[in-house]
Amino acid sequence: METATKVEIHYDAYRYEMSIKHWNRRTELLKSIDHELKKYFPGMKIKIDSLFPYPEVELYKLVEKKYVQNNPMGISGIKLAELHEMDFRNLLNNQMFEYHKMIDMKKPTKADHTFYADTQDEIQKLEKCQAFIESIKDFSGKETFNMSEKHQIRHLTKGAIGAGRNSELIPNVTYIKDAV
Repeated sequence: METATKVEIHYDAYRYEMSIKHWNRRTELLKSIDHELKKYFPGMKIKIDSLFPYPEVELYKLVEKKYVQNNPMGISGIKLAELHEMDFRNLLNNQMFEYHKMIDMKKPTKADHTFYADTQDEIQKLEKCQAFIESIKDFSGKETFNMSEKHQIRHLTKGAIGAGRNSELIPNVTYIKDAV
């Protein structure tokens, strides 16, 4: 028996580009937070991810750590920050709040946004869908279809053919992968 090779069903370039934009935004926030922290804590090595999930608590612990030599009365980090006129509100409410939403994000790859047919059965379904799409394009003389035509094709094929970006017809990943 032959082993099936991976065959690409669909690559979603739009979602990949959006993921890259989100990743770049995360990187910008990380640099911005690092820059702000270096203003308040020069010379300290701070791993930004270690400040979460409670950055406000960890920031004031850093203040206590910075002024441990000059704090014989054991004043809290909040009071020390107040005495030294350190205002973390902007940092906490803007950059750190936004970064916390993206902290678990991993760098996107094209493979994350590409769907493959793995088994021989899936490859056969994909080939049938592609043949149907080519037939529709040949008979209609069109490359793209309007909304009502796409709905008719979807219903005619019982969901095997879907619509991609720019009104193109694409094989439905769910149908091919038989995830239902």
